[in-house]
Amino acid sequence: MDSQQLMATAILVIVIIGCLGNILSFTLFSRPHMRASSVNVLLCALSFVDFTMLFLMIPCFVLPGFSIWETNEGHLTYMAYILKFVYPVNLIMQTCSIYIMVMITMERWTAVCRPLQVRIWCTPKKSRIAILVIFLCSVAYNAIRFFEYSIKENETGVIYERYLRDERWYMLGYFTGLYLLTHFLVPFSILAVMNGHVIVTMWRHRSQRQLLTRQQRREQSTTIMLLVVTGMFAFCNTLPFLMNLVECAMPDLFSHPSTAGLAYQLNDLTNLLVALNSGTTFLVYAIFSEKYRQTICFMLKNGCCATVSDFNAYTNMSRTASMRVTSTGHTQNGHKLSTCSRSSEMLLKPTQIPTRAERSVSEYNSRMNGKLRKQKCSLDETSRFSGIMRKKIHKFSMGDSMVHNAAIQSATPTPEITITVTEEEEQTEVSLAPNDV
Repeated sequence: MDSQQLMATAILVIVIIGCLGNILSFTLFSRPHMRASSVNVLLCALSFVDFTMLFLMIPCFVLPGFSIWETNEGHLTYMAYILKFVYPVNLIMQTCSIYIMVMITMERWTAVCRPLQVRIWCTPKKSRIAILVIFLCSVAYNAIRFFEYSIKENETGVIYERYLRDERWYMLGYFTGLYLLTHFLVPFSILAVMNGHVIVTMWRHRSQRQLLTRQQRREQSTTIMLLVVTGMFAFCNTLPFLMNLVECAMPDLFSHPSTAGLAYQLNDLTNLLVALNSGTTFLVYAIFSEKYRQTICFMLKNGCCATVSDFNAYTNMSRTASMRVTSTGHTQNGHKLSTCSRSSEMLLKPTQIPTRAERSVSEYNSRMNGKLRKQKCSLDETSRFSGIMRKKIHKFSMGDSMVHNAAIQSATPTPEITITVTEEEEQTEVSLAPNDV
């Protein structure tokens, strides 16, 4: 097995693993509970693009390396149709992959450096619109690639010839100038500036990590994951860019006897790096994303047809199981601890520093309890005041009744008592007032 077949075998292994991983990632990121995030929509599109690009690498770069054709004419016929119709589609997918990575970087920059605007600027709907625009622009930019080669027939069969690649204006203007601008300067400048800003911002706020909520810590983990993906993308796409520049400066790079061998070896290495970049992103997701691992385990246990409620029940059960304190495995100085000693040890341990969310909840509860106590005090004062007022009103009503009775007595004429004394036919009438009695 020569070096070309060895390289084709390595590319084939990476392509198979990458296709399986991207199928898994596409299925995972297309789940209903994952599509609610804008970055997951972009990662779903990136998984589809990487799968398509890896799949198209089999006819473009893998099969030609094994030399499975019996005659040279059959190989030339195969390469003619591949260069004419399949290779431009692969370039379209490569352009889509570059600018989807740019969109992911911009989304992460907004989430870290502009957190107040992230829910306005970064929505799933806007991410879908951006993906559609990227695809249409990629097709429009690479449409001319279908005319780089022409197919001709002769006595031995079908052959291909360089058509636009022999034109100097095409090689200098489009193949080198526009490629340098659209596939290297613009995207890599955006990636470098925004990722640098994200790294600096996260480094400045590293001391406040204990104050972050669970959702904010998850956002930071996602950002670190995507920084690793972006760094791998930049590393694997630098050599293809340099190869295009060298090919533009030396048009006979692949045909001159002194440079053809090295050129084809570097070209195979370039294809290997591109396949490595597209085929290993799912490993980065699995290493850095807890939700990615949870969803994979859920899909393996319950299948792809499970609902969102089943996934929420599964994640809640996982959190409960992780928070449960097991009764085994607690040892001290090589001896098992009893239940009482374990419980006392648990009580003697310092409590965990509460997060900002817990502190805010406790502060809110204390404020509400204070307000309730104030309201209760005010109600007690109101009830006491109302009782005093009722007593005063009762006293006032008694006094008014007494005054009223006195007024009635003064208005009533004073009764007179008449005493008649009979003594020897003499009668004396004495009138006594009530006060005289």
